[in-house]
Amino acid sequence: MKRCRDRIITILALMLMCVSIGCATGISREALLEKMRAEPALFIVDVRSQGEFDKDHIPGALHIPFYSIGSGLSNMGISKKDLLILYCEHGPRSGIASLTLFLSGYEQVYSLDGHMKGWRKSAFPIELISHGSPTIHD
Repeated sequence: MKRCRDRIITILALMLMCVSIGCATGISREALLEKMRAEPALFIVDVRSQGEFDKDHIPGALHIPFYSIGSGLSNMGISKKDLLILYCEHGPRSGIASLTLFLSGYEQVYSLDGHMKGWRKSAFPIELISHGSPTIHD
């Protein structure tokens, strides 16, 4: 019984560590902006709610809520070998999504440093959904 409890505690500790630091490599906002200019077909994934995504998001980002990240990527035909860059508003949801992808065998998962809050603070381009049409603002 004690052995089982110790395993559960260890697994929970590892999960908390992955959520807090993420199971993904960090990518700076500047590096992402450069990648976006060089490779317009990047898989940038916003894991926030639909309302947050509609309010503003990184131009070209896909929207897949963190709680359905695995099935969402699979439904879009995105492979476990594709480069993925995840972000949320502050980091926790992206950490959960990163952990899910790590445990599912995704090989190239990056987490945006500073997430959407930092992206806005840097005054980088954002896309808004107004009246059903996306608009990009610098």
